[in-house]
Amino acid sequence: MNIKKDLVRFNESALPNSFVAIAVELDDAKVPCHAGILIRLNDVNYLHHYCGAPQLLNSFDPSKWFVYKIINIVKVDDENEIGAFLMHCKRVCENSEITYSCVFDGSAYNAEGKFESLSGLPELGTCVGFCLNTLAIYFIDRESYLQIDDWDESSIPENFPLDNFGQRQTFARHPNIDRGLYNAFRKRISPLDYLCAAFIDIYPIARQQIDEISQEVLSVIAEKF
Repeated sequence: MNIKKDLVRFNESALPNSFVAIAVELDDAKVPCHAGILIRLNDVNYLHHYCGAPQLLNSFDPSKWFVYKIINIVKVDDENEIGAFLMHCKRVCENSEITYSCVFDGSAYNAEGKFESLSGLPELGTCVGFCLNTLAIYFIDRESYLQIDDWDESSIPENFPLDNFGQRQTFARHPNIDRGLYNAFRKRISPLDYLCAAFIDIYPIARQQIDEISQEVLSVIAEKF
């Protein structure tokens, strides 16, 4: 694990022509505040993320998306694999009806880009959950990527505005939702957690493993960017 080497600035020189990467946006304090997936195919960049609506963009402001970690679940410089992943993201965006909510249950988008619920809940999630659900079919065992029980309601900051917003959106759109089931999966995997997990290859990834490197990741971001 070489965090300083592997955290990369957007458009840094000598990068591969084609790759898939975990990407985050930074706030003014240089803390990850939003999650996405950066896809580069033949030197053309695409951003897959959820910000009010699922989006696959080929034109975006790179100044906000300049910290990322290239991942190897899709082979670097394999144009066929990366092209197939790009089409997967396109299908996900075409099919997704996600509602914002601080919920994560390990669900996934299948090969047709359609949502498959693992818990019986409707399609709910944050920007991080959307990205993890998109990547899920590329994990060997999608249910063992994260030890999701390590995150619970306490992972949601007190009076977190997006949590309040998400609950209003969820209960308005799904008035008959099983609230007991909903509360069982209330949690927030933060953009920092999402970025840190990309450096860990012992599965399922425990929250403690992420906590052990999170300060180093923040320090490297502050130093390099």
